[in-house]
Amino acid sequence: MEPRCPACGLDFRREPGFYLGSIYINYGVTALTTIALYGLLVLGAGCSAEQALAACLAVAVALPMWLFRYARAFLLAIDSSVNSEPSSAPGDTGGPLTDSQLSSHRTNDGQAGCAMGIALTLVLVFALLMAVVTLWFAVGPGSRGGVWDDGGLMEEPG
Repeated sequence: MEPRCPACGLDFRREPGFYLGSIYINYGVTALTTIALYGLLVLGAGCSAEQALAACLAVAVALPMWLFRYARAFLLAIDSSVNSEPSSAPGDTGGPLTDSQLSSHRTNDGQAGCAMGIALTLVLVFALLMAVVTLWFAVGPGSRGGVWDDGGLMEEPG
């Protein structure tokens, strides 16, 4: 990754661990994509569950590798929208920050922390919902060989 943007000079270097947030973005997009793909393949295209799972597995392996750069760029965009001051200006050699700059950074860090906390909460809620849906399909009516009736309810076999 380039250390600075060639067009505007924005410094892409951040504190250690900053880009770990892109993992959550990548996970969310990959999970939503595989869920939609599975539904389309099984319900729309009439594929078997095994065929759909194989396709989803291939997508779940390949998509995060392709999305890696874009997830990092999106995280930088979120950071830039929350932080009102750039991390450094072009030609800035560093040095101590003034009291007003420190105060602004504290406010920005608080807002960024709140935004990332909300995003993490949404990812965790999504993961819990996925676990509930998975368990429902694994041990619910669908696991006993039932069929869907016209009203959208599962009928027991026999």
